[in-house]
Amino acid sequence: MREKLFDVIAELFKVEVQQLSDDTGPGDLPAWDSLGHVALMARIQERFGTHIPVEDAIEVESIADLLEILERLTGEAK
Repeated sequence: MREKLFDVIAELFKVEVQQLSDDTGPGDLPAWDSLGHVALMARIQERFGTHIPVEDAIEVESIADLLEILERLTGEAK
């Protein structure tokens, strides 16, 4: 799941996967602004086949947060 999420983020924000870590968040990638965040949530929902509640989406501060949300929603481990 972690690798797939990193691929989604790298593809959307046009960065190399090696630039990403669990601690990477909106302040670390120029394209991860408010519109980028909405696009990311939509892309994640599409790729992982799950719905991310708005309450969860607005709390995301890092990739680690996204992984926790996805694990909870899908029942899969990292």
